[in-house]
Amino acid sequence: MSRLRPPSGKRAPLPASGGARNGSGRINTLRARLQRGALAVEAAFVLPVVITGTMMFMELANIGLTIDMGGTALERALQQFRQDDSGTLDTAAMEPLVRQRMAAASHGYLSEDNIASVNVESFNSLDAMGGGTTDEEEDDDEGGSTDRVPIWRVTVDIRKDFITPLPRLLVTESSVFRYRYQQLLGYLPAEDEQ
Repeated sequence: MSRLRPPSGKRAPLPASGGARNGSGRINTLRARLQRGALAVEAAFVLPVVITGTMMFMELANIGLTIDMGGTALERALQQFRQDDSGTLDTAAMEPLVRQRMAAASHGYLSEDNIASVNVESFNSLDAMGGGTTDEEEDDDEGGSTDRVPIWRVTVDIRKDFITPLPRLLVTESSVFRYRYQQLLGYLPAEDEQ
């Protein structure tokens, strides 16, 4: 039985047994197309959010790794000064050594270019670094000599590029991450102890 339209342009009557089923089939097909369209629109709105979240996670991981690796590299660089002769250490000689030793201790994660600045300050004692003396130390100075242990304050600034374009999309001032480390180095072995 063929379903051809009659020449007059009117529809042929539907058979009694299959008419309702064919009509609901068309409706189900239309619903399926609309649902697929709605899923495509939802996916189009959700996908940028997922990508942005992934980039944020990657940036946070990069920042955490940079902070951890820089801190560990600075500690290892300062530990090597304990093996050096403390009598020959001056601030001008320590700055390039800290830079080189940090780059070597970071296993290539931080280069010397990433270490923006190294500042080494020398003090005669912890008290001199703090800017004053306590009453107990004044009493000691009057009665006898006190052992003064030299202290170095090492400040290192690092600068590392972000790995995704997300900071530029969020209109931040620069595309680099900056962090400052500050550690004290003291109680180095004296020349006669070595």
